[in-house]
Amino acid sequence: MYAIDAWIPNQDRMTGVQQYSFQLIQAMKQHVLAENERVVLYTYKKLTGPLADLPTGWEERVLAWPPRRGWMSVRVSWELWRHPPSVFFVPGQALPRFAGATLTTIHDVAFARRPDLYDPAVCRRLKRVTKRAIRKATRILVPSQATKQDLIDLYHVSDDRIVVTHEAVNTKVFHPYSLEDARATLQQHRFGTNFFLVVGRLEKKKNLTMLIRAFELFKTRRGVGDPFELILVGEPGYGYGEIKKYIDLSVHKESIRTPGYLSDEEVAPLMSAATAYLFPSWYEGFGIPNLQAMATGTTLITSDIPAHQEVVLDAGLLVPPEKAEAWAHALERVVKEGSLRVELVQKGKQRVTDFSWERTAVQTLDTLRGLVGTQTKNR
Repeated sequence: MYAIDAWIPNQDRMTGVQQYSFQLIQAMKQHVLAENERVVLYTYKKLTGPLADLPTGWEERVLAWPPRRGWMSVRVSWELWRHPPSVFFVPGQALPRFAGATLTTIHDVAFARRPDLYDPAVCRRLKRVTKRAIRKATRILVPSQATKQDLIDLYHVSDDRIVVTHEAVNTKVFHPYSLEDARATLQQHRFGTNFFLVVGRLEKKKNLTMLIRAFELFKTRRGVGDPFELILVGEPGYGYGEIKKYIDLSVHKESIRTPGYLSDEEVAPLMSAATAYLFPSWYEGFGIPNLQAMATGTTLITSDIPAHQEVVLDAGLLVPPEKAEAWAHALERVVKEGSLRVELVQKGKQRVTDFSWERTAVQTLDTLRGLVGTQTKNR
């Protein structure tokens, strides 16, 4: 029996790790289990939506508990002690105190590379849970070779304990749309039709103050009457106060829009309609928005960091995250050079086909099956 922590994806609003967990579990459900296999999803409340649609061999187990404090360290640990599965899989990286064979996913170690980008309390917590995950997990999944190398370099994890399973994109939602498909969202928020788009938590890690400076350079050079807007979709995160200050003090603040959180169903048509999708992060472990932009047929400008180099290859403009001038130049290029946009969009459509949740699900199931019968010192 495989047990999977389903607390993370069983939520109303899903960002990176939640999306990964949800899409992976849904893809794993498409595979017929062997006669002696079954999967149990641990959750603190009943599963809802597509997660609740369980195929043969799958079941949910509601472990009544407040959703935050002690869920993993106390409630799940107790369940594993009483009813140990063959393998326990945590799509996040916080592991229980007690477990046998365990598989977990470490999505990135940005907090170790760039602790200045995090709330100190969050940074301490991430360091603590990651060290526990590395100490206790039998195998560790990572979304990129870049993250694998980080674990080897920073934590001295042996190569044979790490399995690279790339993330992917939900192509049922993220695919090319017409401008008409985006019109309702554009009209609702009074956006124009010439815009650059950013989607994600509005936080220091996303390097938005640099991007605002780059956008100001771009707008100043374009002159009076330039129609382009910078649309920042997402909820405030750590460092938002500084980001908000930059926006408020900008001479082009009327062209910088912050509509807040939008669902994927609203975001995907917007992304497709954008002149370019911008992803200037200081650090990422993979970067699903790169794939989302490619899948929607949008020109991609992304930061020149190891994970993005690995995922994007030559299907986008990769720009150093610290150079506002270089970003302003990239914005100018995609506006002026129609042939460049066509070239990058075509390369993106081809590159995104190299990633699929189906492939990731197969790799994950193979890893789970390979762990059956293994023992660790953590029980």
